[in-house]
Amino acid sequence: MNFPDEFQREVKLEYYRAGIQSTREVGFIALKTLIMLNSGAFVVLLTFIGNTAAQSQFIVPLENLKFSMYCFLVGLAAVFTSIVQTYVSSRAASPYIDDDARPEWRLALISVAFPAVSFAAFITGVMSVVWGVEAA
Repeated sequence: MNFPDEFQREVKLEYYRAGIQSTREVGFIALKTLIMLNSGAFVVLLTFIGNTAAQSQFIVPLENLKFSMYCFLVGLAAVFTSIVQTYVSSRAASPYIDDDARPEWRLALISVAFPAVSFAAFITGVMSVVWGVEAA
């Protein structure tokens, strides 16, 4: 069965739209998760310092706590930088499909790099606390 070119173009456009929507949803969930991880970890450390440090059976050196808090702040900054970068780059995106169009791999790489930095900062911050735990 042979479909007209206009129909095939519309089908390609619909696949493009569905792919963009799917990518958008996954990215949105990932960014929300990274924000919750880093901000939650920051709040947990503040709570630990304020309420349980004196009553705990273990201690974490202040240097490790400070380094972890900086890591979580870097993680939050990276997520928000990613959101801003994605917004700015989406303003320049074209909704039209062209067979000769090249993907903007640089923008995609940047959009993935900042959340990766955020996740790495979270892991580094958590590991800093875990490695710093000492018996009281």
